[in-house]
Amino acid sequence: MKLLFLTFFSLFLSSVGLAQKPTLQLKESKRVITLDDEKGGNTSVEMRSVFTPAGTKKVATEWVISGVKGKDWDFTKGDEKSDIIEVSFKRVGNYSVSLNVTYAVKKTLKNGEVEEEEFDLSVDNDNFITVTNNLDELTQLHADSNFIKLVKRAGDYTVKEKYANDPTPYIFLAKGLFGVYRKDLKDPMIKDPFEEAITACATAIERDENGVFKMPIHKMWLNGFQLELLNNGVRYILGEEDGYPVVYSNESKDKTAETLAEMLDACESYSTITRNPMGIKFIEAAIRFNNRDAKTANLIWKTEMPNLLNLTDKDFDSWTQADKDALRVGLILSAQALIKRDGSTVNARPMLKKAEKWFEYDKEWIEFYEKKYNSFSEQ
Repeated sequence: MKLLFLTFFSLFLSSVGLAQKPTLQLKESKRVITLDDEKGGNTSVEMRSVFTPAGTKKVATEWVISGVKGKDWDFTKGDEKSDIIEVSFKRVGNYSVSLNVTYAVKKTLKNGEVEEEEFDLSVDNDNFITVTNNLDELTQLHADSNFIKLVKRAGDYTVKEKYANDPTPYIFLAKGLFGVYRKDLKDPMIKDPFEEAITACATAIERDENGVFKMPIHKMWLNGFQLELLNNGVRYILGEEDGYPVVYSNESKDKTAETLAEMLDACESYSTITRNPMGIKFIEAAIRFNNRDAKTANLIWKTEMPNLLNLTDKDFDSWTQADKDALRVGLILSAQALIKRDGSTVNARPMLKKAEKWFEYDKEWIEFYEKKYNSFSEQ
């Protein structure tokens, strides 16, 4: 049946004269818009329909944008039928964008007549554009280190309907809670500021469809917050051997198990406050392997090792420094566990080779990869 279908499909393509199928792409100038209630500013996004006809004829283009035209957004260039449009957004929220192109294919009938048959290509993107607000009041409270007030005012914004899907209030809530933790401030309404900051940050990341956290001021803060959890929850607890990290161990089996369990909790928390959990997953796998949970460790390696090998330099460069640190430590720890598991470097070698260029000047990396195992060249 499958062979019959493929044969029929090939004959169909031949009959309409198509060597390739037409393609459709939606290209945008940006994905995040920041409104400013007082200063105004550019709130427009340019979007283009890029249709490759492959021997067909384009008939029509149609754009559909969620929200209400004239109230939530409006065209400043083109319209629903244009190939290039510019849309100005007026209200906070996430907007879905759909692009549909109708094209025609010439078809020769048995009697020799030629007719056109129309088909559709669509690109549907949910929550494609994020429109947020500067929230100058919260920005100023954070700049003034007025953290308790920041927590309360940011909390007010999180329940406003206008910001129902906006990560920004939760970003400032997390910033305020982290400030309360760092300054050891006391307030009866804030029981555990660090854990509450993790929850608020995780909520912000979950709602951050298009990269509000990529804004430099937010990315810098996120990196500091991640480092606090990574260092205190994992790195400072690790052991050390010849200049590189090793998994914690203690003469007391109960103490070792308790400490490793605490580190796993930290790994789980870290994974909720990052878009790039690969590094912390490699750390988790090594800890689980040493905590006699080889089954879960193996599942993590099975998932993350292909992800690592497919990771591009461009994507890696966009990570926070904390995420990069987590990956370096995770690879060193996982390599040790894999060598112990395999009795060789067969699985550790390609993993470390992939990351060599990213960490070639790091002291821990040099001590482990270049000195300890001589770059795994012959092992």
